[in-house]
Amino acid sequence: MKYVFQNKVEFYITNVCNLTCNNCNRFNNHRFTGWQNWTDYADTYQQWSNYIDLQNIVLLGGEPLLNPSINDWIVGLSETFSAGIQILTNGLRLNKTKGLYEALVNANQNNGTSHIGVSLHNINHFEQIRSNILEFLGTVVDEYGESTGNNKNNGIYYSARDCNNILVNVYMSDQFGTSAVIAKPDGTYALHRNDPNDSHAGCGFVLHKCYHFIRGKIYKCGPVALMPEFDQQFGLDITEKEREILNSYQPMTVEDWPNTGLEWMANLDKPIAQCRFCPTPADIQTQIIFPVIKNSIENK
Repeated sequence: MKYVFQNKVEFYITNVCNLTCNNCNRFNNHRFTGWQNWTDYADTYQQWSNYIDLQNIVLLGGEPLLNPSINDWIVGLSETFSAGIQILTNGLRLNKTKGLYEALVNANQNNGTSHIGVSLHNINHFEQIRSNILEFLGTVVDEYGESTGNNKNNGIYYSARDCNNILVNVYMSDQFGTSAVIAKPDGTYALHRNDPNDSHAGCGFVLHKCYHFIRGKIYKCGPVALMPEFDQQFGLDITEKEREILNSYQPMTVEDWPNTGLEWMANLDKPIAQCRFCPTPADIQTQIIFPVIKNSIENK
C-alpha cells in the first residue's frame, strides 16, 4: 500500500531567481546558482511513485520558469504521479518561456487540475502581471478579483481561466519573515544560533508542512536542504562544529524508503539539530518586501 501525502509536497528545482526579495526563505535573493534537469531524476521519481501517492504538488524555486527543463518537469511529474501540478512563479516570464502553455495543456490531459500560481510580491506590479496573464492565456472565459469587478475568493487576489481550462491564480505575497541566512555588513553571511526547539515552535515550514523533494530526495523543509549548498557557494561565517551539524542531516531516499520510510515520516514534524540555524518567533520580523529585478538598472 502506498503512503499518501495529504499535504502539499514542494519540488524545488532551481536556486536561480530573477528577483531580489529581501528575506527570501530559500535565499534566492542572493546570487544563488544551480538547477536540476528533469531527465537526471525522472527514473528516481518513477521509483518513488511505486511507494507514495501525492495529492498536491507544487513546482517552485527560485523562479521555476528559469529552469531550462521546466516543461519536462510539468509533464513528467503529472504523468509520474497522476497529480495536479501548481507551478509557483512570480509571473514575469509567463510569455518568455517557450512551450509552457502547451506543457500545461498536456499536463491537464493527464489529470485536469494543473495550473499556475503567481506570487505577487509588489502590489504596484499587479497590472503588469495581469497583462502578462491575459497575453499568456487564450480566450479568457472566467476572470475575477482585482480590476474585474468580481469578488476575491479563498485567498486568491486575482484569477483567470481560458477556453482550454488553463488556470492562473494570483496570491498576494508581499511580506516575508526573517530568513535563516543573515547578510552581514561586511558582505559575509551567517546563520542564527538558537535552541532547536524554540526555532521549530515558530517555523512556518512546520505549520504548513512544506516538505521538499530536491534532487530525488525528501527533506523536512527547504532550508535544511539549501543551507549546506549555500555554504558551499558563499562560505557561511560559522564554526567547524556548526558546519558539521549543518551537513549531518540525512534526507529520505527512495532506496531507503521500503525499510525506514514510515519511521522517518513519523518523526518528520519533530525538531532536528539543524533547526538551531533558523530564527525563533522572537527573531522573526515580518516586513513588506521590495523586490527588484536582478541585473536591472534599478538594481545598479
